[in-house]
Amino acid sequence: MDLPASVTALGEQLRGAADLVPDPALFQSADVFAAERERIFIRPWMAVDHETRLSENGRYFRFEAATRSVLVTRDEEGRLRALRNVCIHAGYPVCDAEEGPAKRLICPYHGWEYTLDGRLVEPALTRIDPARLWLTSYPICVRNGLIFVDPSRKTEAFEESFNSLPAWLADARVTRRARYNTTWNWKLVHHFLRSSLDLFFDAAPDSCLEFGPLSLMIVRSHQAALLRVIPKFAEQTDFQVIQMIAADGPEETAAASDAVAEGLRGTDTSHCWFDRRFGDWYWSLMSAT
Repeated sequence: MDLPASVTALGEQLRGAADLVPDPALFQSADVFAAERERIFIRPWMAVDHETRLSENGRYFRFEAATRSVLVTRDEEGRLRALRNVCIHAGYPVCDAEEGPAKRLICPYHGWEYTLDGRLVEPALTRIDPARLWLTSYPICVRNGLIFVDPSRKTEAFEESFNSLPAWLADARVTRRARYNTTWNWKLVHHFLRSSLDLFFDAAPDSCLEFGPLSLMIVRSHQAALLRVIPKFAEQTDFQVIQMIAADGPEETAAASDAVAEGLRGTDTSHCWFDRRFGDWYWSLMSAT
């Protein structure tokens, strides 16, 4: 699809030297959100969780890759799969639950049943090409304990940042998972996370690794936090925080308050945060062919 006028106008501003004055449509328009979904949201190798989320065979969990729902499963032989959470019959979600044990994935709409590798087993359709009787699958792999999924199905090579993952992550313990809801555009959520890294540790992080436009990891000594931006609509964005600690790291004590929630409440969204650096980053993604 062609770029919306508000996006092309931003490109013209970036070619000049004046301060950016972004069109409000960049944060409110459904057309802009649709273009971002096509050009930004579904990109290769998104970090989704730590592999201990599926510590036993015969389990699954569900995550959202922008506007797509995906199931990550570990079958009875220990193999990982990433499956589109859409029944091939009527397009209904196969699973509504966040996670759990399962021998079969059963669509609640008409009861069609799939194995954990995505194969349809009930009903038995003998007159249809068997290759069509599988849930859509995506490339999946594990690096240093982190699960990566490629919702674009382009299977591009890993970026250098993936090779910079600390080795201790392979044996890390997940100490906290939390999800936050906002009425912000995803670009503001991305800016908030990038500019508020101090909310996740009691000191400044040592490094920040980006895995595509919607997920990043901050690392400090024996601690790490995976941050995932989840765009829902133009003015509704969730984000997930998964905090980890090295297996031989000290035990953490429960925080008296949620610093991230307090940071959200204290953020002034009226000031001009969309600066030239952010604009260049955004334009490079939207204008890429």
